[in-house]
Amino acid sequence: IEDEMNKLGPVEFEHIFLREQNLELCKGCFNCVIRGREFRPLKDDLPTIESKIDQADGLILVSPCYVSNVSWLMKNFMDRMCYTNHRHRFFHQKMLLVSNAGAGMEKTIEALRLAVGAGPEIVGELSYLSPPWQLAEKVQRKQQKRLAKNAEHLYRAIERDAPRGGLPKRPSFSDYVRFRFFQKISEDVRNYLKADYQFYKDMKSYYYPTKINPCQRIAASLMLKTSMFFMRDMAPSEP
Repeated sequence: IEDEMNKLGPVEFEHIFLREQNLELCKGCFNCVIRGREFRPLKDDLPTIESKIDQADGLILVSPCYVSNVSWLMKNFMDRMCYTNHRHRFFHQKMLLVSNAGAGMEKTIEALRLAVGAGPEIVGELSYLSPPWQLAEKVQRKQQKRLAKNAEHLYRAIERDAPRGGLPKRPSFSDYVRFRFFQKISEDVRNYLKADYQFYKDMKSYYYPTKINPCQRIAASLMLKTSMFFMRDMAPSEP
């Protein structure tokens, strides 16, 4: 992927191998979600990794397929980053998801979509066959073509949104509905998920300044009311 992207223009890569990082096992305390990531009890390399993602224009997440899922190293990273599925970030980044194995990679890719929340724009997903035997040359050429295509998608997406600092022209309707949903929930359970409430309470239209189509606002409001009705049993007994 790196070679293919550099054919299109100079690209600076930094490789982060989780096995080489000091990344302790998630304790399942939920502090990062309830109180905020600054209250995480583990002190290791995770803030450094987050900072590197913040500084990047693109992100390529790679995991082998282990029993139709990500590796334990990637799963632990995802668990440590679980707050990003409540308080979305990394909106300036474009993301390519990659998995390799003999089969079952679609489940691995599905899991990777949640690795760092819904902030980055996913511009490509690559399942790369790598059984413990030599593949036919025709299959290898086909795979290389798909790899090159995904590499170009990532390069062009970064290039396209560079004038806006990586931000998309406007959020998709599903992204906007997700924002409205989390903003509403954070208000309703503000005494339980305090970090979420502090994160969303002063936001107006979206996570970052942008224009939202009036029709999208109306449609999102209707969808939100319907969703909240069906989720009413999850509401806390006390505010």
